[in-house]
Amino acid sequence: MDRPILVNEFEEMGMTMPDDIIDECVIVCHAHKISASDLVGSWIAYCASSQIDSNGLSKERLATLVKSFKVDEKIKSNDKNLNLNKSSINESASTPSVHSPSSMKSTLGTNIIQIENEFKVSDVIDGDDIKEENEISTAGDVTCNFGLGNVNKHDSSTKVETLSLMKQDLWDNFIFGHVNYQKFDDHVQELVNDIVQKNDLNPVTSLSGLYCGNDTEITISGSLRLIKKELFLDSLHGFIKLDLSEAEQPIKSLFVNQILVVTGTNPDTKVFKVKRFYADASLPLSNKLPSFSKGNLNLMVAAGPFFSELSPHGKLLKSLVQKTIELEAQLLILFGPIFDADFGTQLNKTTSEDVQKCYDEVLEAILKPLFSNPATQNIKLLVFSSWKDSENYAFYPTPPNAESSLSNLYPNNVYMVSDPSVFSVNDIIIAGNASDSLMGLHVSAINQTKEEMFTKLAKQIIWQRCLHPSCIANPNVPVDHLMWLEHCTLQQNTPHIILTSSQLRTFIRVVEGCMVINVGQLVKHNSQKQAVAGTYGQIQIAPPKNDSWSTHTNISAEIVHI
Repeated sequence: MDRPILVNEFEEMGMTMPDDIIDECVIVCHAHKISASDLVGSWIAYCASSQIDSNGLSKERLATLVKSFKVDEKIKSNDKNLNLNKSSINESASTPSVHSPSSMKSTLGTNIIQIENEFKVSDVIDGDDIKEENEISTAGDVTCNFGLGNVNKHDSSTKVETLSLMKQDLWDNFIFGHVNYQKFDDHVQELVNDIVQKNDLNPVTSLSGLYCGNDTEITISGSLRLIKKELFLDSLHGFIKLDLSEAEQPIKSLFVNQILVVTGTNPDTKVFKVKRFYADASLPLSNKLPSFSKGNLNLMVAAGPFFSELSPHGKLLKSLVQKTIELEAQLLILFGPIFDADFGTQLNKTTSEDVQKCYDEVLEAILKPLFSNPATQNIKLLVFSSWKDSENYAFYPTPPNAESSLSNLYPNNVYMVSDPSVFSVNDIIIAGNASDSLMGLHVSAINQTKEEMFTKLAKQIIWQRCLHPSCIANPNVPVDHLMWLEHCTLQQNTPHIILTSSQLRTFIRVVEGCMVINVGQLVKHNSQKQAVAGTYGQIQIAPPKNDSWSTHTNISAEIVHI
C-alpha cells in the first residue's frame, strides 16, 4: 500500500496521525489485506462506539482494532470451509456411483442439513420452545433513565384519544429521483434568516458579492465543508475558505454540511477571517397542553431488525409484546427493519409478494395478543419503514409499507408510517427516525469540544431543524434529496420527544425542552455471531398539573434490556 494514500484517508476525515502510527497502519493493511479506507472507517466506528477522540490512535488502540480483524478473518475462514464442504457434498451427491444403503443415507442426510437454516412462517410463529443458539441475556437491566419521580407509576393508563400523522399524504404520489436546487436553497435561507434574527446580526452578504475590504465586520452564510483539513463555506452563490485563527473561543461544535451563519472580516479574496459561528435555528415548542387530565400515557418503543438469520424466531419481539401488555401501554412504536435483508432469502421466497405475505403473517401472529387482551385492545401500533428492510424501498426517506394488510386487518390499531415521521398523540408531538442519524452526526464532527457528546449530537438535530442533518454527507445512506427536504426537516415546532435508534450507546437527554432518546436495538449480534438481548424504551407521560406541562417535569423514561 502507498503511504500517501493512507495519510490522505486520515486527512479527508479530519485526522492527523504521527509518522510512527502511519508506519504501523501500513503494516496492518498489508498484513490483513485491507484497504486504507476500510482501516480508517473501522477506526472511526471504534471511536464512535468507545467515545474517544479519533485523533488519539496509538499502538495499543491499533492492536485492539487488529483483534477485531482477526475475529472477522476467523469467521470468514470458517464460512469458506463450510462452503467448500457444501461443494464437495453436492458434487458427491450428483456424481453417479455405487453406494451402500448406509452410505447413501449418510450422504443425503448431510445434504439436507445444509438447508436446515431455511425457515417456514409456521416455524417463526410457533417457535416459542426453540432456544436460539448462543443467545445471551441481561434481561431487566436499566441502561439509563430520566425523571423517575415525575410520574406516579401506580396511576392508571390513559387511552390515546387523538393520533395525527403528519406529512404522510405526501407519499401518495411520490416520484423518486427529482432534484430541486431552489427548494434546498430556500430551506437554507429560511434557517439563515432565523439565525440572523435570533442573534440580531447584520444582514447576510452573498458569497458572490464578497469584496476585499478593511476590518469592517460582515455576515456570511452557507453549508460547512471540510476539504483536506481546511474549512470552506459553500452556497449556491459561491464558496470561500475560512480562517479560524481569530475566532472567539470556545468554538461551537462543527459538523460537515452544517448550515451556519458566520461573522468576521474579509481582508482579501482568498480567506474569510472568522470571528464567530452561529448555528441555532431551533423552532419553538408547541404551547398547546396535552389533551388528557388523568392517568399516564404509556409508550413502548423498540428498533429492529427483529428477524434475521441469527435470530429467526422473533423471541425478543414476543417478549416485548408481553412487556407492553404488562405495562398496559397504549402506544407501541416499532422501528424497522422488521425483516433483515437476509431473512426474506432465508424464508426461501422468490417474489416480493411472497415476502410481504410472510411479513404480514408473522407480525399478525406475534402482535395478535396485544389486540385481544382487554388491557391493550385499544393500543395504537406505529410500524416505521426502513430502507434496510427486505420489504421496503431501498432509499431514504423511506415511504410507508402500503402493501401490508395489517392496516386493513386492524384499521383502528395499526399504522404503517414512513421513516422518518412526525406525529401527535393527545397533542404531544413526537418524531421518530429509524435511520442512524446520531452515528452520522458523530462521524461528520469536525472539531472536538468539551460539551458532552450526546447533548452535542441532540442539540444539532434540534438546532438544524432536521431529523437526519448529516445524511447528505454520508455515502452509506441512499438519500433522495427532495424527499429529505420534505420529510426530514421540521416545519413549525420542535417536537416534545425525538425517538431514534443508533449504534451509539443508549441515552436520554433533554435539550431546548425536547427529550431526545436513543433506544438502541432490541436484538444485537456480536462479532462471534451471537444473538444478544438488546434494549427497548419505556416512556410514561403524566398529564398537565395546574395548567403546566413540560418534558422536564412530566415525563419518565427508561431504556431497559429486554
